[in-house]
This record gives sequence, structure tokens and C-alpha cells, in this order.
Amino acid sequence: MKLMAQYPEKHFDLAIIDPPYGIGENWKKDTHSRFYKHDSLYKNERLTSPAYFVELFRVSRRQIIWGANYYSRLLPERNSWLIWDKQVGAKTKSRCELAWTSFNRPMDIVRLLWDGARTCCARYGKHPHEKPVDLYKWLLLHYARPHYKVLDTHLGSGSIAVACAGMGISLTASEINPDYFRDACGRVRAALALR
Repeated sequence: MKLMAQYPEKHFDLAIIDPPYGIGENWKKDTHSRFYKHDSLYKNERLTSPAYFVELFRVSRRQIIWGANYYSRLLPERNSWLIWDKQVGAKTKSRCELAWTSFNRPMDIVRLLWDGARTCCARYGKHPHEKPVDLYKWLLLHYARPHYKVLDTHLGSGSIAVACAGMGISLTASEINPDYFRDACGRVRAALALR
């Protein structure tokens, strides 16, 4: 909220976000996970507030919101959802994720493997809810333009930053966890050094 308050209306061409929705609860139960009790900053976080979405819509022209099925009541009704088919074999794992979009397009599906060690691209492995860089590349190719200013208010592992840097797209991002932010910045620097 502090980051978005600094910008005028419609400053960003596109916001691509993946806000938390009770992520601390997922990992408190699995004592064998390396992310067990991974972040006390998120432990009481539930759904993103209505005020957050008001501000997000104020500062961005278009939006792609991952996990929006958890707070669809706070978003305008649209038929422009995205489905990420993770091509997961086990029925005990989540086989897809949903994103709400503000675009006036038919519903779409992106199929990218993300099942444990089997992945469409390399995992970074320092965040429990990492998304693949290839997913963000797909989103940017289909929903952004090279001159776009993109906003991500929940940077996490920095996958979107790696994708934007590789495509020359301007990204403004924030992350409440200083360790995740530091790791994401290091990840982007390493990706840029390989170019």
C-alpha cells in the first residue's frame, strides 16, 4: 500500500500480482518442509483487503491477479480468467492455478509443467510459492508490450523480475520480507550476468 500510494492514477500499464492468502497456514502443518514456519510476517495474513484492490485499480490500467479465486467477491465479474495447468500427475496436489484479468478476452489456458522436480524451467527454490519464470514470460508476451511499466506488489522469489529483465520490460516491485527481497535481487543480478 505504501508503494502504490507514491504513484498517480494509472501510472502502471499492467499489474501482475500474486498476493498471499494465508500462506503461513500451509507450511505450519508440514514439519518436514524446509519452509516450516517460513515467515512470521505472513502468519496472520489472510485475504488481501478491499482497500488494497481499490489502490491497485487506481494505479494500474490493467491487472492480472493470481489466486483471485480466493477473493473473487472483491473483483469485478469477468470472463477473462487465466488457467495455469501445471500438468501435475498426482490428484493430491493442486493441478492448476487461476488468475483474474481485467482484459476483455476469452478465458485462456497456459500449460507449463511445474510438478516437484519435473519443471518447465529451473526452480530457484528459495520461496514456498515460487512460480516459473516461463509463466511470467508467457504472460508478458501475451498481455504486455515492450514499453509497458509493470507493477508487482508481492515480488516473492522474483520470477517476474527475471522475466521482465530478460525482455527489457520496466518493473516496479515490492516485497515485505527482506530475505526474499534480497534473494530475488540476487537472482535477477545472476540472470542478467548470463545474458
